[in-house]
Amino acid sequence: MSDDPTLAQRLAGTARRAVDFATRGRSHFERVEDVPCRVTVSGVRGKSTVVRWLNEALVARGLETYAKVTGNEHVSYHDLDAQEFERDGVVRLYENERELREFWPVDAVVAENQGIREYTTRLANELFDPHVVVLVNVRRDHQSTLGATLPDIARAFTRTVPEGAHVVSGDRNDAINDYLRREFRDQNIEFSVAEPRPEYPVGDVFGARSAFVVDETLRALGLDPLDPGRLASYVEDLRGGWSWTRLEGGGLVCNGAMMNDVESTELLRQHLVERLRDSTITPFVFLRRDRAGRTAAFVHYANWLANNGFVDRVHVAGSHAKMFSRRTTADVVYHDHEADAPEAVLDACLDHGHPVYLMGNTVHPFMRALDAEIEGRAVE
Repeated sequence: MSDDPTLAQRLAGTARRAVDFATRGRSHFERVEDVPCRVTVSGVRGKSTVVRWLNEALVARGLETYAKVTGNEHVSYHDLDAQEFERDGVVRLYENERELREFWPVDAVVAENQGIREYTTRLANELFDPHVVVLVNVRRDHQSTLGATLPDIARAFTRTVPEGAHVVSGDRNDAINDYLRREFRDQNIEFSVAEPRPEYPVGDVFGARSAFVVDETLRALGLDPLDPGRLASYVEDLRGGWSWTRLEGGGLVCNGAMMNDVESTELLRQHLVERLRDSTITPFVFLRRDRAGRTAAFVHYANWLANNGFVDRVHVAGSHAKMFSRRTTADVVYHDHEADAPEAVLDACLDHGHPVYLMGNTVHPFMRALDAEIEGRAVE
């Protein structure tokens, strides 16, 4: 006798799973509607930081919270207690239902939107029926799924906001904000921009918008704004983490690969070279074949850096490095990430005598090994 299930048994199993999913779905939305304060955080760069800061601010205002960050780190927060949750390697939307169920009931939810397509981004927003949708920024990343240009990406985000939400933008690009304002006005969605205020103790420096957007979100929720001292400390801490690392034996290096997109990478470069006598840097770009849109963006960025005299040459590695080398007009030094040791690659970059700036992609064993090599050489 065969142990294989019959067609009827398979259909019955499918039906049971469908009923279970529908039941969980209804229960999830009932729990969501019972939460008085709901926020989702979308955008391209810096979402996790905004989620953590906003969660801290809500706890400080006496609310019991559930917050969730995703990406390289997948962590649930109950108030300020962090707990990494299990994931099988694939990001799945239904993990939101499971995690909220574990910590419910709460007064507030702050959830990082894990979608990288217009459809999944909208679904992730709708899962929490947010009162406020934070759009941290619009950057050229996930171009194969969100759009090839900044206007395309901005347009995709305007289609992901549920009816009745208030959108808070943290983008610094006036043209992008003007476009968002028009689109959301046509949809009858309230929209505001987290811009500098006269009472803020810091100006519109690199990284400050992340703190401004937390303050603007609190105001949109009808809560007390950030204390000026707290706002200043957030900006100081964030900018303090973006600095050159001095290495034993000489040389400066900064790992900016976590930025991923070229706009954020360039903003960080400007911040890094502010105190250098010579603004020339040596980029090391790590590229992945499964991020073709990102590779194309970094080809244009490398050309721009070279044409403006900001670099002498560009070092490159990764599965899309040869494609990059063929398409860029910059002087390129190629490294085989499968054969070359990270310490040898770092030495080759440092040999030019300029500060080394890592960019492109950070999620890869080679990049983790290179980062460990940098940490091992770092001096106070």
